[in-house]
Amino acid sequence: MRLWDNAQALKRLYRWLYVCVLSCLLAAGGTWLVHSPYFPVRQVQVVQPLKYLQSAEIEKISRQYLQGNIFTVNVSAAQAALAKLPWVAKVQVKRVWPDTVQLDIKERIPVARWNAQQMVDMDGQLFNATAQEQLPLFVGTNASARYMTVHLLTFESLLQPTGLHIQKLQLSDRSAWQLILANGITLRLGREKAEQRLANFVWAWQQVLRNQARNIDYVDLRYPDGFALRYKNRTVSAPAGVNATDAAAAMGSA
Repeated sequence: MRLWDNAQALKRLYRWLYVCVLSCLLAAGGTWLVHSPYFPVRQVQVVQPLKYLQSAEIEKISRQYLQGNIFTVNVSAAQAALAKLPWVAKVQVKRVWPDTVQLDIKERIPVARWNAQQMVDMDGQLFNATAQEQLPLFVGTNASARYMTVHLLTFESLLQPTGLHIQKLQLSDRSAWQLILANGITLRLGREKAEQRLANFVWAWQQVLRNQARNIDYVDLRYPDGFALRYKNRTVSAPAGVNATDAAAAMGSA
């Protein structure tokens, strides 16, 4: 039996030819769209305002990866390049029909300086950057950055009623805390009960110490029931068994 006398065979042949022709047309149409000059990227849009990231850095990456047709721009490469910038915490690059590429960039929030060339973000991550704003300096091991970040936020919250801020936060190899305030006073908190000891200082500051701040060198809060205060020209001690309130009163009359 000849092929053209077999109706079922002819139907199968027609369907196969139809699929082939349709696939070729779709492929040709896709190729035309990809290489067409009619769908250029007309704008690269940054979704939210940026504080630290330089526009020149974004423009450089946009020129490298986001020029040309909306279908051919390399959004994956652009996203990878942006993610490597120091101030970028998270980024998403996507096409928006018909002519826009959107950059959704989340910047790092700096909370402290680590040294001359590094900073610590809100998540306790170290990154290579500098900023003009005044931020406390961390002194510790690299592995302690996250731990110090958590305590910085706690310590600053405790100090809020006093209006004082931390200029330098130090964590020793033995896990002892030392704070240097913006007014130059050093607080020695030690290893244990650091938050309670700082709370004792806050109370004493509001009651007595504020008026003596100019003459105070450091406050040693490592005593079980009191603390020692060193003036720039003399020392007043609060021995064990004397609570913070009594110690503060004693210092006020010293």
